[in-house]
Amino acid sequence: MSTMQTSFTAKCYDLWSKFYDYTFGALVHKRHVRAIKQLKTRPGELVLDLGVGTGMTLPEYPGDITVVGADLSAGMLRKAADKKREQGLGHVHLVQADAMFPPLAEGVFDHVMIAHTISVVSEPNKLLLWAERLVKPGGTIVLLNHFHASNRVVAFFETVLNPVFLKIGWKSDLSLEDCLEGTGLHVRYHFKTSVVDIWQIVVLSPTGPALVLRAGADVGEPGAVPGGVAAAV
Repeated sequence: MSTMQTSFTAKCYDLWSKFYDYTFGALVHKRHVRAIKQLKTRPGELVLDLGVGTGMTLPEYPGDITVVGADLSAGMLRKAADKKREQGLGHVHLVQADAMFPPLAEGVFDHVMIAHTISVVSEPNKLLLWAERLVKPGGTIVLLNHFHASNRVVAFFETVLNPVFLKIGWKSDLSLEDCLEGTGLHVRYHFKTSVVDIWQIVVLSPTGPALVLRAGADVGEPGAVPGGVAAAV
């Protein structure tokens, strides 16, 4: 798997921050809001948004919880800080940090949100291992990301074009199965917001029964699809 240098990633997203809200951010905003809802937070809980970006979805978090938004890019965080100030988001705290080496206490977060971050780090598997250590037992880790397609033709083009996508800051050939390998995380459920969507929302837990995750399998959000979630094993 190709790797990305941290310094390149930071510079790339400093540049992206200038127009992110009107391009990619606008494209995925509704999905990000849907992903946040999967956290099912309770008053007083602590949530880590790892890769908070420009903070477009910070207003979607309930005001009765505490949110720590972390990002590597200073440019992205400046935009997030503007939103925090302008919208009076006193329950939000921002910190500049490398997701691969987060300067955060382990086992203190009730939930971790990782939206479009796992495909921009050099070691996606290591990122999930960190998230597993940061979240409390019984907590929730939610991923919003594009993962390698099960369709052979689409997967071929994702692999071939990956060097191009790397130059603009993300991977196109990332496998969810590879990301989870070696972790103690279990897939509670995962789904797409539409049949043709290329992004998935994946809800993980450090404890509990695991679902059988086949390449390309699409398990629906509980209550949203007839039959609910596939049987756990």
